[in-house]
Amino acid sequence: MAKQSILIVDDEPDILGSLYDTFIGDYEVYKASSAVEAIAVLKEKTIDLVLTDQRMPGMSGSELLANVDANYPNMGKILLTGYSDISSTIEAINKGNVDKYLTKPWDNDQIRRIVMEVLQVRMQRMVADRNSVETQLVQSAKMAAIGELAAGVAHEINNPVGFIHSNMGNLRKFFQKISALIEFYDTLPLPPDVLEEIQKIKTDINYDYLKTRIAEMIERSIVGAERIQKIILDLRSFSRKESLEAAEADINEAIDTTSRFLTYEYKERINISKDFGTLPKVVCNIGKLNQVFLNILANACQAIEDTGEVRIKTLSEGDKVRIELSDTGSGIPKDKINKIFETFYTTKPVGKGTGLGLSISLSIIKQHKGTISVQSEPGKGTTFTIILPVDGRGQQ
Repeated sequence: MAKQSILIVDDEPDILGSLYDTFIGDYEVYKASSAVEAIAVLKEKTIDLVLTDQRMPGMSGSELLANVDANYPNMGKILLTGYSDISSTIEAINKGNVDKYLTKPWDNDQIRRIVMEVLQVRMQRMVADRNSVETQLVQSAKMAAIGELAAGVAHEINNPVGFIHSNMGNLRKFFQKISALIEFYDTLPLPPDVLEEIQKIKTDINYDYLKTRIAEMIERSIVGAERIQKIILDLRSFSRKESLEAAEADINEAIDTTSRFLTYEYKERINISKDFGTLPKVVCNIGKLNQVFLNILANACQAIEDTGEVRIKTLSEGDKVRIELSDTGSGIPKDKINKIFETFYTTKPVGKGTGLGLSISLSIIKQHKGTISVQSEPGKGTTFTIILPVDGRGQQ
C-alpha cells in the first residue's frame, strides 16, 4: 500500500528539517520553505496533508491553508502557531480552513498523533464521498433505465390509445346518425299494430335508457382515452433522456408535470394546490431536478396519513427562483430533522424506504449551486424550500 504524503511548510530550515525527520519513516514527505513554493509542490504532487507554520514572509500559514481549502477541499490541514498568533488561528478555524492546530513548542508524539487523526478523518471523508458518488451513480443508472422503460411503454401504449380515441369519436357520430334515423321512423304515420309492436320492442330492450346510457358511455370513454393520452404525454416529458449539458427549462412546467403523477395516485385523499409565479427560464439539468421534485412531493404525500393538502409555490427573486413544497402531514421531530439529508437515513419501516431520496436531492441541488432547506413542526407539516440560480453558471 502506498504511503500517505505530507507537505511540510516552514521558512526556518532547522524546524523544517526536524519535522522532516519526524515523519519520513512513516510517510512520503515533501518540503517547502514558503507558501509560494508550497503551492507549486501542490500542483505537481499528490498531497494528503499540509503541515504549515503560521508566520512566514509573503503569505501566512492560515492564508496558505485557505488557498488549499479552496482548491483541494479533501486535503488535511494543520497549522503550527505561536501563542501570539492565536487570534488569527481561531479565525482560520472558524472559517473552516484548519483541521487542527499546534502551539509551539510541541513534542513529537503529540504532532504524530494529530497528523494521524487528521489523515484518518480525511480517509473517512474520502470513503464517504466515494460511497455517496457510487450511490448516486447507481440511482442515476436506475432512473435512466426507468426513463427508457417508461418512454418505451408510453410509445407502445400511445398507438392503441390513439386508435381507441379515434374509433370512439367515429362511434359517437355513427350513434348520433342511428338515433336520428330511429327518431325519423317515430314520426312516420305507421299502422297501429306496427306502432304497438315497435313500442313493445322498445319497452323490452329499455330503449329510452339505452339511448341515454350509450351516449354517456361513449363520452366517458372519449374522456378516459384523452386522460390516458395526457398521462402518456406527461410520462414522455418526465422520462426524456437527460442532456449532458445544462439547458433552459420551465420550472413551473416541470413541477406541474411531476405533480400530476402523484395526483393520479393520491387524488382520493390529498389535494395538490399550485401557486405558480411568473418565472424566467432556468439553465439546469431538468431531468435531475424532476427527480428532486418527485422525491420531495412523494415524501409529502406519504407523510399525510388520511386526508390533507400538498402546496406548491414558486416565485422569482431577482437572479434566483424560489420553490416551496409544503404538506399538512405528520411533520419531522426536532431530533431527526438534522439527519434527513444523510445517506441511508430514513424514518420509514424496513422495506419501505432506502434513505437515498433526500440525500440525492441535496446533491443535485448542490450541483446546480442552489440551496435546499427544511422547516417542520410535528403534527402540522413540513416545508422544503429550494432556491436555484437562474443563469446556471454553477451547473456541474
